[in-house]
Amino acid sequence: MSAAAAGRGPDQDESHTSSPARVRTATDDRDEAERIVRDLYLPNRLDLSKGSAPLGMEVTGVRVGALTVGRLRYGRRVRLQTADAENFHVNLSLRGRASSRSGGGEPVTTGAGQALIFSPEAPAEMSWSADCEQLCLMIPRGRLEAELEQLLGRSLRGRLAFDFTADLHSPDGRRWRTVLNLLVDELDHTTAAGLDPRLGRHVEALVTAGLLLGQSHSHRTAVLSDRVGRLGTAIRQAVELLEERPSEPWTTVRLATEVHLSVRALQEGFRRDLATPPMTYLRRVRLRRAHQALLAADRDETTVGAVAVGLGIMHLGRFAAAYRSAFGEAPSDTLDRHA
Repeated sequence: MSAAAAGRGPDQDESHTSSPARVRTATDDRDEAERIVRDLYLPNRLDLSKGSAPLGMEVTGVRVGALTVGRLRYGRRVRLQTADAENFHVNLSLRGRASSRSGGGEPVTTGAGQALIFSPEAPAEMSWSADCEQLCLMIPRGRLEAELEQLLGRSLRGRLAFDFTADLHSPDGRRWRTVLNLLVDELDHTTAAGLDPRLGRHVEALVTAGLLLGQSHSHRTAVLSDRVGRLGTAIRQAVELLEERPSEPWTTVRLATEVHLSVRALQEGFRRDLATPPMTYLRRVRLRRAHQALLAADRDETTVGAVAVGLGIMHLGRFAAAYRSAFGEAPSDTLDRHA
């Protein structure tokens, strides 16, 4: 879940209303509470049928790098249902208890100091106690996958999904919990992390690296062992071509010809070994390279268009939309970070 927008009676700590350093909002209206969560987090449905206590929803949110961090409470017993998430969400219980289920999994009960990791593409159901308060963290899917690709040194082969229950007691888990505690402190007292993009990016890296290195997920073995997955020889050659020469005008036909496969065999090989079509893999490579280039670029010396064209991306409108979906911000925002 994220938290960084206005509801009724917001208390914004900066004069820049379009992107405040910290936002506070509260409501006692169910429809408005749903709207706040929808706008800040994801589509949801709030069930207040169990009990007659008044709603007292309160949210405090701050943007740290590409992360959206929020402290959320409802002030009474509630049930929530959410739609399929597009990004990764971490819920850390600060007070009270909650019972949560992701997709078709079994419900998991959490108390203070326990956390759950919600992977994309799965609806969730949650029941919160009246005194429940949670740190709700949203991490753009593309940003986390790009960080994982940096660790692996290659593009992903298959989707990234985490174990639902986070481990905060192992040595790596305890270190990650320390970083989460920094985010809680940032909600209480805004510091330079919420104001300076460079420091925010550093904190973001601590969160994402701690999550990828300290929690169990579908690529953890590869991250820890640094072993390259077993690919067919021709598919490995195709991957190397796309990784080494992403700016070329690749088509499925041309790539298949280069590695001496039929188009059908190439597509079946990518689906079998990488769980993605060849051209989708190429788009992910280009997006990752564009992100890296924009982070390192100087606005006085280059433009978003120049970076995109240099990577063989001709449809700038589609690129901008895909980039925002992947990294949680516009390409120009990434370029501005250097300035």
